[in-house]
Amino acid sequence: EISDFVAKQSRKAKSNGRHCRNIIRQLMSYAVREGVREHNPALDIAVAMPTARRRVLSDDELRAFWIAAERPEGVEDLTLSRLMGIALRMAAVTMQRGGEVVGMRWDEIDRSARTWLIPPERMKGKKAHLVPLSDLALVLLDEAAAEVEGNGSDYVFPSPRSEDDVHIDRRAFSRAMNRLVDAIEIPNATPHDLRRTGATALTSERIGKPRFIVSQVIAHAADTGGGAAVTGQHYDLHDYLVEKRKALDEWSALLESIICGAAPNRQ
Repeated sequence: EISDFVAKQSRKAKSNGRHCRNIIRQLMSYAVREGVREHNPALDIAVAMPTARRRVLSDDELRAFWIAAERPEGVEDLTLSRLMGIALRMAAVTMQRGGEVVGMRWDEIDRSARTWLIPPERMKGKKAHLVPLSDLALVLLDEAAAEVEGNGSDYVFPSPRSEDDVHIDRRAFSRAMNRLVDAIEIPNATPHDLRRTGATALTSERIGKPRFIVSQVIAHAADTGGGAAVTGQHYDLHDYLVEKRKALDEWSALLESIICGAAPNRQ
């Protein structure tokens, strides 16, 4: 039964099957420790390991994505709310994970400092992450505010499908991206590919930022060890804020030039 269930989840996504198997394995290990079961039936269940994605969107694909997300009503057979389109574009501009973007709260935004502080409980690494906001990101915030004006939600991207004050569902965000790229015939593109596209542009000759700074922008584990790592993890909230701001400003400038068709067309 466990094997069949895990296989079914793996058909949706390899990572789904792996996560489900691991949770069931932990549950059954607990049952063995408590004497409820004599052995753990999930120990011998194999799962497919995910293949590392390398998908990066071309300039033409980025431009088509942006135009469709900005004006979804102009794309044939595309069902996408304007608010969802803003969320997708925000993910591209800030290079943060989809779950972090859809869960963005107004009290996390400091307009005067032009920053977005993501609390540790919403971060994959469980460390608060300070994201500098470019001019383009602030424009998107204004668009979102106008779109939800008067609803009183704490969230920048509130769910339209719930009477409670909750944000857009992360799975709905991924499904919206799937609908968008299918409608404009961009093959095999996910929200996470927007993040990879931005990171790749930052380290390329187009912008030329060190990989370490890009790691700070996208909140990957720091490359340093020892005392420096401890300081970054527990004390230094403003890790490389100046460098992160320059990187995201330059990425936004490049993205705007791509959208306007002024940047060189590169694969």
